[in-house]
Amino acid sequence: MRILIACSWALPNAGGVNTYVNQLTKALQRAGHTTDIFSPTPDGQGFRISNKDLYIERGRLQSLIADQTHQYMDQHLPGIHPWIKQSEIDRYCLEAAIMYFGLAEYDLIHAQDIVSAHAMSRVKPPHTPLVTTIHGCLAKEVFVEWTEMGLPEQDQSSPLWRYCSLREYLGATVSDVTITPSQWLKDILVQEFSVPEHHVVVSPYGIDVDEFQQNMMRVATIPKPTAKKVFMCPARFDAVKGHIYLLHALSKLKEERTDWVCWLVGDGSLRDKLKRAVQELGLTDHVTFLGNRDDIPELLHQADLIVLPSIQDNQPFAIIEAQVAGKPIITSNAGGIPEMIKSASNGFVFRSGDSDQLYILLRSALENPAMFLSVANQAREQGEIYWSLPALTSRLHELYELARSKHLDQGNEIAPDHDLQNQNTSEGGDGKWSSQRRRRLLLRRKRKVRFLKRRRLLRKKQP
Repeated sequence: MRILIACSWALPNAGGVNTYVNQLTKALQRAGHTTDIFSPTPDGQGFRISNKDLYIERGRLQSLIADQTHQYMDQHLPGIHPWIKQSEIDRYCLEAAIMYFGLAEYDLIHAQDIVSAHAMSRVKPPHTPLVTTIHGCLAKEVFVEWTEMGLPEQDQSSPLWRYCSLREYLGATVSDVTITPSQWLKDILVQEFSVPEHHVVVSPYGIDVDEFQQNMMRVATIPKPTAKKVFMCPARFDAVKGHIYLLHALSKLKEERTDWVCWLVGDGSLRDKLKRAVQELGLTDHVTFLGNRDDIPELLHQADLIVLPSIQDNQPFAIIEAQVAGKPIITSNAGGIPEMIKSASNGFVFRSGDSDQLYILLRSALENPAMFLSVANQAREQGEIYWSLPALTSRLHELYELARSKHLDQGNEIAPDHDLQNQNTSEGGDGKWSSQRRRRLLLRRKRKVRFLKRRRLLRKKQP
């Protein structure tokens, strides 16, 4: 199949969505599919489809769209919040860009967030299947960030919350199949945003375990300090990642021990605030800001312990990568993390937002490294199987076929699956379907087509 991966966030970036898109692209291409990626550009000045010479400046779209949007909303929705107005303009620009590029050549679209899902559903050809993977609850993340910025809290009767709630619902229901990596996120969509339970499928992430472990062996550009343990926190500087709780825990740990350093890997809007906190807490000699990196495997190899103090998270790649790297993990119990970590079994968990509990675990890691390493080895054995790329590929193929099957009654039969027709069977494993499984899928598809044809004939014969 020719598959378009669509995202409303700029790609590439340093977040987990970017990691997922990279792994997804690798998995699909190994399985014989052709993939393109549509997203805004990192500088925010335009939109593009990767692997093609397709680009359009945002300014060419926004001038007309913004004028029309302001005119309409000022007339029909006077007093609407400027943030809502800008959010709509952003989505309209996304829709206009993809209409400019065209979607007719794609057999399937895989959106990566609620905004791109809603946009694609409005402009795609009716017969093109749409699958969406939702990586987090955007509505909740927005309000966490606003609270961190000191803006007034919004209750569920406010126009802002109603808009965010509707956007969450639409983005999660417009696809043929909606995927969440964790049960936690599915429960949020179902219970808090009224998304039908049957519409959401839980399908965990996956990574190329072999490649990641091989990359760990490359020479690191940052040397490990002598006679010191290295704590590493790989997460963007965002309010939902909870860095401030880690810094307070480290401040308390410094009063007892100084045989450690902490690497903060990432960047974001809170960088300056976190740097000020490091100075105020007297952690300048212990905490190092490494910025965005493309050598995470090498840094993980250097680290002794991975810390993730999130106050909201879904299924962080930082934990997946730490597990397959065989590194001890200390993490909060936020969001979907308890589905990944069972405390003292494959990691160690503290209550989200509790710096004192985090401090106790950090101190224990320094006092009893053998126990933490034993748990890490167990986590690696489990993770190498559970998070493997072939496992991700197999799950996705089934969900793609489910999405395609929903379009069989829109004109007798959907476009042929080029993956099934052209699959190279000379290479085994790594997500490739076996010939036996391909035959089963083709037979099942033919049976459904025959059933739909018979049903239409019976309806025609009815008086």
